[in-house]
Amino acid sequence: MINKSIKLVLAVLLIFMISFSLMAQSLNNPVKDGARKVNNENHHQKWKLIFSDHFSLSGKFDESKWSFSPRGNPAWAKFLTPSADYVFQKGGKLILRMDDQSISDDKIPYHSGGIQSSEKFNLTYGKVEVRAKFNKGKGSWPAIWMMPENPLYGNWPGSGEIDIMEHVNQENVVHQTIHNGYVTDAQGGSSATHKAAYKEREYNTYSVSWTQDSIAFYVNSVHQYTYKRDADGGSKQWPFDKPFYLILNQSGGAGWPGSVDKADLPFVMEVDWVRVYRAAD
Repeated sequence: MINKSIKLVLAVLLIFMISFSLMAQSLNNPVKDGARKVNNENHHQKWKLIFSDHFSLSGKFDESKWSFSPRGNPAWAKFLTPSADYVFQKGGKLILRMDDQSISDDKIPYHSGGIQSSEKFNLTYGKVEVRAKFNKGKGSWPAIWMMPENPLYGNWPGSGEIDIMEHVNQENVVHQTIHNGYVTDAQGGSSATHKAAYKEREYNTYSVSWTQDSIAFYVNSVHQYTYKRDADGGSKQWPFDKPFYLILNQSGGAGWPGSVDKADLPFVMEVDWVRVYRAAD
């Protein structure tokens, strides 16, 4: 009888110790737990692939899917250059580059690369995933983002902007941001933004899940931030019911990141793949 009692006490103690150990591991690894939670949520949502590019060729990008992003007045577009020297496929990757090389008939201090899917592919609601890596540097500004195909709610920021990933300078975080007439101030800053950790010098997967009521941001399948539609906010708060297209660019040297330290050049973002899904019926 005594031996049975001792065995029972020992069994209870063993169960308690195992439970305590598992709880401690959970508390010490919140990101891993978060990743499991996100994966469970995604498991219940079925998706259908509607657009992808794995950049498996060499040379120029697929012109049936992308065009060069044009040079313009916004800071990110100031040095964009429609040249295969600044956007090209190599080794199964899309290479977006920025440097200070001199071009005889284009005398600007820097040249940079960007492409967009405007007028070739856009979406209203769905999931966008982009696997990419980039180097750091003072003045650097790589970005993965979305803009409205037709700005039906007015000029920027009124018709919205979805920044899946932006990085500046030497920061150890990426920025995931919403712009619209409600959250964006006169200086271009947004109150709807989140800083997320990422694996430096490695490929990371940056993604959004966009529905009629919310836009959720992820890094490596871990949920970071959700912007929700306000039922009473109107188009000023939620202009995200129209088609948006994709932009991939390596910019810098103007606006947010400030001036370039030429010792850090070239700036390069490599994109492994892009995948876009819609919710399956």
